[in-house]
Amino acid sequence: MKAERRVPIFSSRAFGIRRCYRRGAVSTLDYVLLVGVILPVAAFCMWAGPRLIWLTYQMVYVLIGWPFM
Repeated sequence: MKAERRVPIFSSRAFGIRRCYRRGAVSTLDYVLLVGVILPVAAFCMWAGPRLIWLTYQMVYVLIGWPFM
């Protein structure tokens, strides 16, 4: 009696091809994340950064200077 040989449903070659397609989808998702989220956040930080620094400076100035007014 011969032992049964189990054959996987998906061959490694087919699995490799699927993995390749998946990577394409993931890199597209990375691109969407970069363009849709990270670049707008970076643009907002460049716009808001100087204003936040100025407001922080004013707040520190008021906290230090108010007893002398």
